[in-house]
Amino acid sequence: MRLLALEIKRVLKTKRTWILIVASVLLAVFMAYIPITFVTVQKTDESGNYVEITGKDAINYYKSNMVQGVVKPEILRDAVRRYQEVYKTYDSVYGDNIPSEVYYEKLSAYQPYIRGIKEALADRNNGMSPVIADISIDKVGEYYDLLESRLASVIDMEQTGHPAAKEVALSKFAKVQRPYEYYYGAPSDSMEYETFFIFLITILCAVIVAPIFSTEYQTGADDIIRCTKNGKRKLAIIKVASACLIVGMLYLLCGITWIVVTNSLFGWEGTKTSIQLSFSVTTLLPYNVGQLQWANLLGGFLLFLSAICFTLLLSSLAKSNVSALALALLFVLLPFLVYTVMPGQLGDWLQTLLPGAGIGLGNSLLYAMTNFDFLHLGSASFWNTDVMLMLALVKIPLFIMFTIVVYDRKRIR
Repeated sequence: MRLLALEIKRVLKTKRTWILIVASVLLAVFMAYIPITFVTVQKTDESGNYVEITGKDAINYYKSNMVQGVVKPEILRDAVRRYQEVYKTYDSVYGDNIPSEVYYEKLSAYQPYIRGIKEALADRNNGMSPVIADISIDKVGEYYDLLESRLASVIDMEQTGHPAAKEVALSKFAKVQRPYEYYYGAPSDSMEYETFFIFLITILCAVIVAPIFSTEYQTGADDIIRCTKNGKRKLAIIKVASACLIVGMLYLLCGITWIVVTNSLFGWEGTKTSIQLSFSVTTLLPYNVGQLQWANLLGGFLLFLSAICFTLLLSSLAKSNVSALALALLFVLLPFLVYTVMPGQLGDWLQTLLPGAGIGLGNSLLYAMTNFDFLHLGSASFWNTDVMLMLALVKIPLFIMFTIVVYDRKRIR
């Protein structure tokens, strides 16, 4: 324990480490604050003047005016009636010519439900959603009964030729609690900032741990240290443990800060909203928004650790800080690059197998949890989220073991 404490102290006393730690905490607060700046309401005030309110004032407006609670069929029917009445008044098909103040006064209270209704009633063959005027009020009452067939049609279109994917999706969706619930709170867009934050903090932490071994190689101090009683394997274990403790605690501190600040700004009540009303009505996970925030943070923690442990392996192999840092950044960015330039099953498998799988933007864990991406192996199909997380549990101890072995067998110059 004494050696572990000394190693932690050695890493923390560097100026660069403290700059990156402070930058990470400030980044978490900044990423939590940004989404409220995009919240706007356009309405007329008591004097009849047209005004636009933003930020906390707009959030308070939505909290006071949204239709909230358990989403029963009656609420869904009311939503369609209200929309059809307003669209008919303005002779509108898609709502593009409805004045903003009318939208916020008469329609915004039901807006969270309309997208889901159109999705649930979409054509089963081509996926096209109906226009508001064509929606049958009676059909809306069957909303929850239509969800499984809607999911089956989506999987058939997206995973053609892979019936096992549909079985997996339907079995997962069967666990989703219905009826859904809705309370105004942090929108789905805000979670994209959580994803972006996880991506950035992984880069920052990779910069912190990249020199753990390579610095001593570069200065020659390693030649002396490994000749001591606690050199080689024991020292490697201590270095790996201290690095994982430092960046792991930093990740959790910043992640919890993001969740607390975000929900304090938007309201904790919103965390009870079913994620199906924030993403797709057939999203597979049985979570509310609050649970998804934590799942993204903790699942991301596993993916983060796998990337960090691989960075430590690179540090044990590299001969200088520059090469260790360059390789670390390359492998953190590589899954995102593969996802971008190599679409299809080959790209999906490759980015999932890489050390930083699920750390990125379009390839993030959040999108994997809220989409219908499957990996196929013969006739078997696996949900991408399950594969990423299970592989992370294998990668972490594997990379740690390789790091210790490499350092233990490193030759003295």
